[in-house]
Amino acid sequence: MAEGDLAYPDPWEARQQPAWADRQLLVRVRRQLAASPPLVRVEDTDTLRRLLARVAAGEFHVVQAGDCAEDPAECTPGYVTRKAGLLNALAGVIQTASSKPVLRVGRIAGQFAKPRSRPTELMGDQELPVYRGHMVNGPQPDPLARLHDPARMLACYEAASSTMALLGWTRGAAHGPSGARPPAESHVEPHVEPQVWTSHEALVLDYEVPLLRRTEDGRLLLTSTHWPWIGERTRQLDGAHVSLLADVVNPVACKVGPTMTPDELLALCERLDPAREPGRLTLIARMGADAVTAKLPPLLEAVRTAGHPVVWLTDPMHGNTVSGPDGLKTRYLDTVLHEVRAFQAAVRSAGGVPGGLHLETTPEEVTECVADRTRLDQVGVKYTSLCDPRLNPRQAVAVASEWRG
Repeated sequence: MAEGDLAYPDPWEARQQPAWADRQLLVRVRRQLAASPPLVRVEDTDTLRRLLARVAAGEFHVVQAGDCAEDPAECTPGYVTRKAGLLNALAGVIQTASSKPVLRVGRIAGQFAKPRSRPTELMGDQELPVYRGHMVNGPQPDPLARLHDPARMLACYEAASSTMALLGWTRGAAHGPSGARPPAESHVEPHVEPQVWTSHEALVLDYEVPLLRRTEDGRLLLTSTHWPWIGERTRQLDGAHVSLLADVVNPVACKVGPTMTPDELLALCERLDPAREPGRLTLIARMGADAVTAKLPPLLEAVRTAGHPVVWLTDPMHGNTVSGPDGLKTRYLDTVLHEVRAFQAAVRSAGGVPGGLHLETTPEEVTECVADRTRLDQVGVKYTSLCDPRLNPRQAVAVASEWRG
């Protein structure tokens, strides 16, 4: 498909976009991505929409978890197997507590870019461009590594393709225009298997837009992932990210923070799910433990009254980040647990259905998050995150154990 077939705002004018160092190389990279095989099939995204519709109906739950920022070097059989294993463990905890099937969704096979609050940071005595994920630049405190290099998008595409294959979604070369797997029995009622669906924040438009494809029936599919989401910093109603996700056939999600007003949220729901189709739109609340009880209920009520059959997830991580005395970011487990409990109470009080959890996790035994503020001295013992602090397996299981069916 020629990119000229797709009319979107210029990515260079969208928010949180890289300042690429080599624009000629960028053009070549975009062309190569546009000619590359799709990473997902429309048959599978349609199945996921039907499964998410059952989450909205209260029949299933979702656990969506994985790295804050993926490292392409970890898209190997060993790492991917361990990440999937942690997802399976979390799903098992929730399924045991709720007696409901649980969809496993990874922040995986594409979570290579991060929005940032500042364009630069101080590293020693140097002011450098901030690390924006491996899709854009490197984490090393070096001016050359921090340049925004469009060739990284190709490396991330290859890493995502490898991960898709390791998760069982692709079998190498594409079979026909819609993807690589054998034809799905799309007429069969969808069921939950211990498979891992993929998701990431659709942030870098120079990567996402070239991976759009037309399906045989004329729909527009974002083939970079099964389930893209829009972040808190790029959810502007007239922005390029909302425009993109409004047009694709994938199920989509949007982060909802404490500054969101009911009117803003309803406008987003109308833009992203005008047909009010169950399974189409998921709202991921990331209020912060101190704000969820006051801020979430008016939003829940507005969406319910307007008749949008959304899935509500809680992200108890992003609203609860603090910095220790040494400047390392962390999250307190007791605060995360409080937001999970408060979210479930708020959704149920509004007559809704809590859909599940959205977490930043790692299978590694890190100490990036700690039990409470009395354990701040433990934060730096093992800290390997490329960006924000993640839950280790024991902590992630503790959060999943707070889920009530």
